[in-house]
This record gives sequence, C-alpha cells and structure tokens, in this order.
Amino acid sequence: MLIKEVLKTLVVIMSVLLLLILANAMVRLLGQVAAGAISMKVMGVLVALNMIKVSGFILPPAFFFSVLWVLGRMYRDSEIVAFSSAGVGLLRLYRPFLLAALPLALLVGVLVLEAFPKSLAYADVLQSQEKKQFRIGGLKPGAFNEFNRGRFMIYVGREEKSGDTLQDVFVRYVQDGKPGIVVASRARLAHLDEPPGRFLLLEDGRRYEGVPGKTEFSVAGFQRYGIRLPDVVAERVNMSRASLPTSLLLGSDDIKLRAELQERLAAPLSVFALMLLSVPLAKSLPRQGVYARLVMAVVIYAIYMNLIQLGEKWMYNGVTPEWMGVWWVPGTTALLAFLLIRLDAVAYSSLWRRWKGRRL
Repeated sequence: MLIKEVLKTLVVIMSVLLLLILANAMVRLLGQVAAGAISMKVMGVLVALNMIKVSGFILPPAFFFSVLWVLGRMYRDSEIVAFSSAGVGLLRLYRPFLLAALPLALLVGVLVLEAFPKSLAYADVLQSQEKKQFRIGGLKPGAFNEFNRGRFMIYVGREEKSGDTLQDVFVRYVQDGKPGIVVASRARLAHLDEPPGRFLLLEDGRRYEGVPGKTEFSVAGFQRYGIRLPDVVAERVNMSRASLPTSLLLGSDDIKLRAELQERLAAPLSVFALMLLSVPLAKSLPRQGVYARLVMAVVIYAIYMNLIQLGEKWMYNGVTPEWMGVWWVPGTTALLAFLLIRLDAVAYSSLWRRWKGRRL
C-alpha cells in the first residue's frame, strides 16, 4: 500500500515539474524559432532532449517529497498510530520505501550517467548547426532579420500563406567584400544545381551596389536576381564537461573531470539519502498540522543541492581532498536522518517525559 501511494504521488509531482520545465524550454526555444536560429522541427527535438536531461536530476527530490506527502497525510489521518499499535515501528516503514528506491536509483543512474551527457552533446550539435543556416521560415515580417553575423540583413514586408514566398523584401548583403542593397517585390529560397548552391531568388526589383562616398556605384533593375548564400561550414563544437561521456570520465586523471563524475554519481545516491531523511522529517504530532516539517524539508533540500554544487567545486579547487569527492553530502544527509530518528526516540521516551515533568 505504501509503495502504491508513493509511486502515485511521484507520478503527479514528476508530471507537474516536467510541465513547468517544458513550458520554460518552449518559451526559450520559440524565441530562437522566431529569430530564425532554429526550425520548428528541431525545436521539438530540443524540447525532448531537454526533458531527458532534467529527468534524472528531478527524480530524487520528487521521490523525497512524495514520501513526505504520503507520510504527512497518514500522520494526519492517524494511520501511523494504527500501524504502531499493530507493531509496525519507524524502521519497519523503511522497507517499502527501500524497495521503491532501488529501481528508481537504477533509473536515475541510467539517465544521469548515460542519457544526460548524450542528450546534452546532441543538443549542442543541433543548435550549433541550426544557427549557421539561413532560413526563410524564421523571418519575421515587419522587422529586420540578421544572419551570418551581419552578412545578410533582410526586411520582409509580409509573407504569403504558403510560407515559401516573401513579399516587399529589402536585402543588405556583403559579397566579395562589397556591400549591396536589393529591393524586390518577391523572394524565395532555392537550391540550384547550376551553379550549385543555395540562393535567395528575388523577383521584380532593383539592385544598388557600391561603397558609399566612392564613385564606383551601380544601380540596375531586374526581373529575377539571385544572391548566393554562403555554404554552411561545420565548426568544431566545444563540448562542456557535462556533455562528456561517463566512460571518458572514468579513465581520466583530470581533477575537474573526476569531480564531474562524482557529481553524476551523487544523483542515484541522493535517492537513498533523501529517502532516509524523509521518514523522520514527516513525523508530526496531531496538533502540529498535517505537514509540520514540510518547510524544514524544503530548506534542507535547498541546502543539500547547494552542497552538491559546492562539493564539486571544492574538490577540483583542492579545498577538500579528492578521496572525499561529493559522496560526503549524501553520507551527511543519511547521518542527519539517523540523528533525527534518535532525537525523536528520546523526545517521546518515558524517561524524557518523566524528567520533563519533574522540572515543570
């Protein structure tokens, strides 16, 4: 029953978190689509990759708050009191949560150690390639659109419903070191075989070419004119440490790469550490409210995540010895869970109550 309730709550919390992350990613990527940096098709791929990247890191806190939520409700409904009267103690409650944590930790390990770096590297490559391409579909009517670091500046009056033809087009370009301006009634993007390459084909317009202030200046009208677009040259993508495969980190002697590996390994360990902490944190008295320690849990989790980040930085900066790595953060959290269990046991023991009664 406990496993079922926790997993149902976990699905709800994960769905809410993923929807929030999805909305944030779509807003950011739609801005790039409107600017012509990426296409709608690539945006869908990047959204999916972003969901894969974050899933492994939000599963541990989602499981943590799922256990808190379920146990808090059970304390409110006095179900834990019924469990205790039947001989089910606090340590016995850990058994179902441990059974749920084992497959979740395995899933988190696969997502963080394998899926996360691969999805991050693929997303970097896609965005790098898309930003180098010139796209008609990304042009915004009624605004100036800049491409290729200012090599092409295009103003579009309006766009036909078909989406492949632009009207009332103004183009400023630099070709062979010479600036030029073209004004045309219509324009479209085409791939030609002779001469081979990509061209912006303009129709019914005028061309102005020359350097302002010099006598070499030409003006000509045309019915059809093509501007060759530069070939897309694949540049080297600078891979961050986060996008490096785990197999490469395992065999590295670089302290920064070893710190990155430690941070990844901390994710599956966090499933167990936060689970151990959630059970004593959820404990509350009837008059303390339903989720008396939920605020404390949020604060502890915020401190926990910051310590993970600090642990990585301290490791490669030499503040902490390498053998400590980042695992000391989950270890300290597990120790804190043990101390909370002991404090609760002392606080509600008969000896403590008698000693407190004498003082009063």
